[in-house]
Amino acid sequence: MKGLYVTFHSALDIDEAHGVWKKIRMQIDSINKAGISIINYNFNLPKRYRYKILSLFNPFYFTKTIKQDFYEHDFYYIRFPFCSIAFLNLLKTMNKYGKGKIIVEIPTFPYDGEINNYFFDIFIDKYLRNNLKKYVDIFTTYSNDNNIYGIPAIHIMNGIDCSNFPVMKRELKNNNSIHLVAVAMFANWHGYDRLINGINLYYKKTHKENVYLHLVGDGKELTFYNELVKKYNLSEYVLFHGRQEGEKLFELINSTDIAICSLGCHRVGIFLGSFLKSREYLASGLPIVSSTKIDVLPEDYKYCLYVPEDESPIDIQAILNFYNNLISNNDVKQITGEIRQFAEEYCDINVTMEPVVDYIKNIS
Repeated sequence: MKGLYVTFHSALDIDEAHGVWKKIRMQIDSINKAGISIINYNFNLPKRYRYKILSLFNPFYFTKTIKQDFYEHDFYYIRFPFCSIAFLNLLKTMNKYGKGKIIVEIPTFPYDGEINNYFFDIFIDKYLRNNLKKYVDIFTTYSNDNNIYGIPAIHIMNGIDCSNFPVMKRELKNNNSIHLVAVAMFANWHGYDRLINGINLYYKKTHKENVYLHLVGDGKELTFYNELVKKYNLSEYVLFHGRQEGEKLFELINSTDIAICSLGCHRVGIFLGSFLKSREYLASGLPIVSSTKIDVLPEDYKYCLYVPEDESPIDIQAILNFYNNLISNNDVKQITGEIRQFAEEYCDINVTMEPVVDYIKNIS
């Protein structure tokens, strides 16, 4: 049994620091560990605006570079780009010259909420996507949908390699300070402006504890966050660390108390999250705060606080009450250990990829 993991990334994306690419590597490793041979086949895309034009008017944009051995596989696991004429022609050609099953992963569904960033792509996609059922055997999705565009779908969850995350060694601090951390390529749907607004309101009132927010990463919203912090004079309490990796990132996370997941997914119509960062926080042993329901967590998971899915400022006192209640009933080391154990049992990539592995093994 052999297959290809088909991707569509520019050369700039393909490095170990790129979050999406790290996920792809983990999925490939997980399938290989299950005794199924799979390697990556990447269509190296040019700059986005140039790709749009070329793929629209050249239906052979992908197929013109393919050699015969591309079609000699038992299955293809494709990370879904927006639907285009060139992509549909690729699927059609795979059906014509190959015999392998076509599995397409939709990283975000529904994805029409991304229209603000990719209007042209969504317009073309909406026009063409009902044709996918002619060629695709099955979707994998992080949503709860059993059928997408007339194609059966199996539910999977994002996973991580827990062994890549060292077990954190936290101790209870006695300095009346709580440290929050958010690691991301900051985008509108992260909603950390809500958190900054909440911190601003918190410090306008009498308070017993100091709250610090550590924002780690970069992205389109970083300038906006900086402007908010300056506007509210919160530079002492909201700290920007830039992009961090490896030991420096682990040390920073280890010095914090609570991790913040996305707080604005409702802005793009997402109400169930399978965020990689949520898994990474859990592997680090951190309690988490989120506005979007997280798929891997049971309803009564005591180490997660859900806040409203709206535009209201985040209630910082509610976060403090949540954390103080945890540490009043449990030792910090025990909390860290229990969260880590949960991550290993439910968030590890070898667990979350089992539905895909089972499907592939049953291909006849």
